[in-house]
Formats: sequence, C-alpha cells, structure tokens
Amino acid sequence: MNRMFTYNGGRMVTWNPFTGCNFSCSYCWARKLAEGKLKKSYPDGFIPAIHPDRFNKRFKPDDFVFISSMGDISLSSDEDFSRVLTRTLDFPKTNFLFCSKDPKNYGRIGIRVPNIYLGTTIETTEDYHLSKAPSPYDRFLALSKFPYHRFISIEPIMDFDLFQLLDWLEILKPDIVEVGADNYHNHLPEPSSQKLESLLYHLKHICPTVIEKQGLERLKRG
Repeated sequence: MNRMFTYNGGRMVTWNPFTGCNFSCSYCWARKLAEGKLKKSYPDGFIPAIHPDRFNKRFKPDDFVFISSMGDISLSSDEDFSRVLTRTLDFPKTNFLFCSKDPKNYGRIGIRVPNIYLGTTIETTEDYHLSKAPSPYDRFLALSKFPYHRFISIEPIMDFDLFQLLDWLEILKPDIVEVGADNYHNHLPEPSSQKLESLLYHLKHICPTVIEKQGLERLKRG
C-alpha cells in the first residue's frame, strides 16, 4: 500500500515485524523498494522474514497501525504470526490492521479482537494473471468469513465489473475502503473515469469511511 493515507486526522503508522512476499505481483511497489532504494535495509531482498528486533516498538492509544506494509503476513509461520498477534494485545487502545492477499490465514487469530481490522486487496473483479496470490474472488470469499472490522484496499485499481464489485462490498460491509491508482507506471488495465466516479459514488452508501488516495485524480480526468 503506497503513499499511506491519513485516518481520523493522523497519518497511518507502519510496523514491519515481518517483511517479504513471494506472490510476485508485477506491480508490487514494496518489492521494488526492497530491491532498490532500500536495498541496504533488505540485504536478502524480498524473501519472507521475521525481524525480532522490531518487537520493542511501542504504540500510542490513537495510532492506527498497518502491520507488515513491506510484505504479506500470511506467509509467516504460525509461531511468528502468533508473536505478532500477541504484541498487538499489549496495546488494547491502539487499532491494528492486518492486510493480506491471502485472508484465509486470518483463521489463525482465533477469537475476535476488537482493536484489530482485517483487510485484503481487491483491486479488480478480474484475474489478469499479474500475481501468484489468490484471485480477487477468493480473497473476497475468505474475508467474508471473519466477523471483524474489515478493510478493503482497491489499489492499484484495475478495470472491473462495477456490479460485481459493489455486490462483494455490500456483503463485506467494510469499515474502511481506500482507493488508489497505479502511481508507478506499471501500464495496468485501468477503469474509465465514468466507471471510477460511479464506484466512488456508490461506495459512500456502503462504507462509512472512503479514502481517495493521492494520484487518483489522473484517472478521474480520463
């Protein structure tokens, strides 16, 4: 998730106790950073890994914390996932976001934790074969089975079936939806400005918090 948004007037906090991913999304900005500008901080590239030294990080009661923005937490071992989850329980007044392209792994959480949001990326309703991650439909279906606060990232948004996407979102009833464009020139199949505007209009009737991220203006102009 690039160019982090603000939530309730504050910038989202990122915490990366686990990094890396092997879903090989062709448009992954995090992999490009890890293998490019941040190479010194990621000597092993984007190989999934736990970082024990990062578990001493503390959080404020008003923080909204995105866990593992530089990877996909679903690829962590059960032991490492449990360690991350246990750390969130130390801060019951802080909100934490898990966002994964394989949300069926949230079954490892067990009981419902009120300050945790479960999220996934549904950037389209189609399968453009640009990733080894589960299909958008499989992500939708998996997330629908967990009665938590829900978060949906529609980023980078690709061309989609409007009625199908709205139907999924009506079922999921997410607390937060963020919509973002391809800001890194990946030449993705993108929706028309009219379809995007229609989506944004309907989202406001489905979700209490809709966040339009920096760069979306390009698609609105058509």
